[in-house]
Amino acid sequence: MNRLLRLARGAPGKPVHPPLTHASIGAFTAGVAALIAGKAGLQTPEMAHAALIAISVGLLFAAPAAITGLLDWLDIAEGTPARTTGTIHLIAMVTTTVLFALTWLAQRPGYADDEVRTLALVLGIASQGLLALGSNIGGANVFVYGIRVLKRPDTAVSKALNPLGLPAREAPRPPTKPDEHRS
Repeated sequence: MNRLLRLARGAPGKPVHPPLTHASIGAFTAGVAALIAGKAGLQTPEMAHAALIAISVGLLFAAPAAITGLLDWLDIAEGTPARTTGTIHLIAMVTTTVLFALTWLAQRPGYADDEVRTLALVLGIASQGLLALGSNIGGANVFVYGIRVLKRPDTAVSKALNPLGLPAREAPRPPTKPDEHRS
């Protein structure tokens, strides 16, 4: 079970949650852009199809993103500002995913009819706004509280770019203080 959790969470310095969220965010954004373009009359049949396909991809990536995010959230100490921020992020992103699922349901008949449905457009724009807000809140846990950040400025570039993460024997260590840094 430990191995499965490590695989789902990612290796040190290589968490799995961010790339999954990026894929989902990109797909959702492309879907909303297609809804807007299609409603504006730009290749409407193609945009009606593209919107539903892109939102479908976003929803497919949202499930594993949510699972990996939940695993990260469970590791944040209870009662801390980071945990509170993570909880707000979790609620915002689950709500966003539900709104995108409703967008998908509203656009599904438009796929068959080669048109962008107005309800899908409205839901999609609202979903996109909440997506931006929820993503910003999630970013606060990384950039304000340093969740899942190793802070190892002396790591060799070849090791930092290793897609499998840093080896276990090289556990995270505190960053070097500027006055201790060798030239």
